[in-house]
Amino acid sequence: MKLSTHWRSLSSATTTALTLAALLFVLPGLAQAQPKVTLPLVQGYFNGESVYYVNTEASDAAVAATDGTTFVPKLAISIAVGATADLYHVTNFAQPNVLDSVPYPLGPSNADPDYSPLWLIHLVTWAPGVTPVVLTSEAAVLAAQAAGKVTLQATSIVVNCPVVVTPRGQLPSALEVEIERDPGSDSVGTITLPLVKGFARGKVSFYINTDASDVNVATADGTNYVPKLARTHASGAEADIFPFSGHTHPAQRTILASVPNPVGPRNSDFDYSPLWDVVPVTFTNQAQSSYPLVRSEDAIHDLVARGAMLSGPEPGIVINCPVVRTGGG
Repeated sequence: MKLSTHWRSLSSATTTALTLAALLFVLPGLAQAQPKVTLPLVQGYFNGESVYYVNTEASDAAVAATDGTTFVPKLAISIAVGATADLYHVTNFAQPNVLDSVPYPLGPSNADPDYSPLWLIHLVTWAPGVTPVVLTSEAAVLAAQAAGKVTLQATSIVVNCPVVVTPRGQLPSALEVEIERDPGSDSVGTITLPLVKGFARGKVSFYINTDASDVNVATADGTNYVPKLARTHASGAEADIFPFSGHTHPAQRTILASVPNPVGPRNSDFDYSPLWDVVPVTFTNQAQSSYPLVRSEDAIHDLVARGAMLSGPEPGIVINCPVVRTGGG
C-alpha cells in the first residue's frame, strides 16, 4: 500500500497528528517487496498455555550480554511511569518464563490494558528441599510463594519482549511463523517480520514494528495496540521519531533521533530507545519544485530554525520499534 493511498483512506474524523503517525508506520501491501528479518521465538507461559515473544533489548548490561540483545538503560525509566508488565524468571529450575498478560487478541483489537511488551523481571527461586515443578501461570507462581515453596524478588531490570504468537493467532503484520514441534530441538521457532527503513545521523537504519499506544496506528500497521506505552511519553524512556507529511524528497524516510552503536549488548549510545515519541514534521513551503533529502535530527532542527520546516505538535503517540540493523549509506 502506498503512503498516499493510505492517507486518502483514513477517516476524515481522524486528527492530523494521528494520521501522520499512521502514515509513518504503514507497511506496503506487497510483503514480498518489503525488506524483512527472521528472528528467533522465545517460549513463555501465560495462564497454562505456551505463548511466544521476540527478545530485543534489556535495561541491564549483563542480561543483554546473556541474551544477545541490545543494551538500553533508558528502558528502566518505564517502571516509574507504570508502563511495564510482570515477567517471572525461575532461577534454579529450567523452564520458560511466566508472563502476567498477553495481547487479547494479538494485534490492534487487543483488549487487555495490562499487557505491555516492557517486562519487569521478577526472580523466582525454589526453596531448598522442595521438588520443583513447571509453573505455567502467574497464579501458580503466587500460590507457590504463598505455600512457602518459592521466594520472589523484584528487580529493576526491564526487557523489551513483544508477544507475537499465542494459541489464538499471530501478530497480523508477521510474514511467516514457524513453531518447532520437536521437543528435542534447541529452538522453539522463528518469526519473519517486515523491516522499516529510516535515517539516523546521516545513515540508513532498519527497525521492526510491534506495538503502538494508538489504536489507529496499530490498525494501520497490524501491530499490537498497547495503551500502556503512552505512559512513557515525555518520560525519558523514549526517543523522538520524525515522520514527514506533505511534499518531500522522493527518497525521504522517517528520521530516528538515535540508534544503537552498535546493535547488541555493546551499545554505547544511551540516547537510544526502541520506544519512539512521534514528532510530525512538514516543509513550510509546500509549493517548492524540489525538496532536500533530510537524513538526521540535526538537519530537521536546522530547517525549523530557518523557518523552512514546521515541527509538531506531538500527538502523544509512542510506538515500539526496535532497531535491528544500522550503518547503511
